[in-house]
Amino acid sequence: GSSKQQQQQAQNEARGMLSSRALIIQASQDRTSDYNALMNCAFAANKSDIVIDGCFIPSGVQEDPKSSPFMEQIVDQTKGVYLSVPSGAAQVGGALSEVLMSVFLPPPNIRSNMNLPKLNNVDFRARCFETGESIDVAQICNQCLSIFKVKPKDRCLTCGAKVKKRSSSTGGSKRLKVS
Repeated sequence: GSSKQQQQQAQNEARGMLSSRALIIQASQDRTSDYNALMNCAFAANKSDIVIDGCFIPSGVQEDPKSSPFMEQIVDQTKGVYLSVPSGAAQVGGALSEVLMSVFLPPPNIRSNMNLPKLNNVDFRARCFETGESIDVAQICNQCLSIFKVKPKDRCLTCGAKVKKRSSSTGGSKRLKVS
């Protein structure tokens, strides 16, 4: 516990201002097919002490999302900074580069002294791999662990494994039986 934290802190101090970081700039809506890969990257980055920052730039189209729930989760997981740029606000007058530099350029060890955007309400609910909507109760493929709101009819939509009918003795199980 604390020994590992002290060792990590000593390594961070030895690096000084240098730290491993990544910046993701996204200008399109989330794709549910990317969720597993993105979260695996976030877990690996967190384990390797890599901070991932995220900037979402909405398209400006009324129906399009104004934020990225996937990116919010990744940034929160890695203790990065997330910014959802108001539609068109930062692009006017060439100010986008100034916003990006002032928010994302400072190293993690001095960010606590700055007034940077904070993530307050990250939605960690599971998301259906078919529809992308947040769900509270899910059907889960026991082959690839994909999450679905409604049980697939014949095959898992992610890995293609055949879905078997469960016997009634399983009670309220929410796992899909695949072969």
